[in-house]
Amino acid sequence: MGRLKMPSGIKAIEEEPEDIDYSCSDRTTLACMINSEIAAVLAVMRRNVRWGGRYMSGDDQLEHSLIQSLKALRKQVFCWQHQLHTINPSLYLLPFLEVIRSDETGAPITGVALSSVYRILTLDVVDRNTVNIDAAMHLVVDSVTSCRFEVTDPASEEVVLMKILQVLLACMKSKASVTLSNQHVCTIVNTCFRIVHQAGSKGELLQPIARHTMHELVRCIFSHLPDVDKAEGAVVNGSNNTKREVRLGPSLRVN
Repeated sequence: MGRLKMPSGIKAIEEEPEDIDYSCSDRTTLACMINSEIAAVLAVMRRNVRWGGRYMSGDDQLEHSLIQSLKALRKQVFCWQHQLHTINPSLYLLPFLEVIRSDETGAPITGVALSSVYRILTLDVVDRNTVNIDAAMHLVVDSVTSCRFEVTDPASEEVVLMKILQVLLACMKSKASVTLSNQHVCTIVNTCFRIVHQAGSKGELLQPIARHTMHELVRCIFSHLPDVDKAEGAVVNGSNNTKREVRLGPSLRVN
């Protein structure tokens, strides 16, 4: 059989490089992730006896405000057209933080919301150049350290406490941790210390995790010491001998 001969001198077609809009790709990634986290929180709410009846198929306005906030966020995330660093992180963090702060949610729902915040923080979509990042980071710390949930069994309580440790450590390891004030850093340390202290009366799993988190937190704080602004009241060469009182951060409320 004969072969089809290709004309000589024909060069391979070179594809022109496409201009990839990485900012669009990042927005899509963030939107998909937030959407999946919203679905996870809503799913555990539906399975809960108390919250399952709060879904009104006919009228969204009759739903609980926590559910409304999550559903409203789900409608917004795919409509964002701005660069990631120009999107206020509080917009997509607040609905989850409201669930964490609510005393109407049980431990399973609170735990899922804490996991959602942790995954968003570890996605590295925010840094010190993100708009309003200082207010967003302060909001996360204040909300997590003021976490409220109803305890139905000791195991679920331990899971929530471990996830609180996880989120607080993620705050300190985040690129945006430099925006945290000294007061919020002290609140993080004191809250973790309280959990370590409480872990002695809890299960065997929480104790080593709490101690490990505390060790990592101390290492992380010491790694930030070179970045401390000496003009903001740092003690240098014993020039500042003022005695400062450090109070414990807000205690975790467990119903």
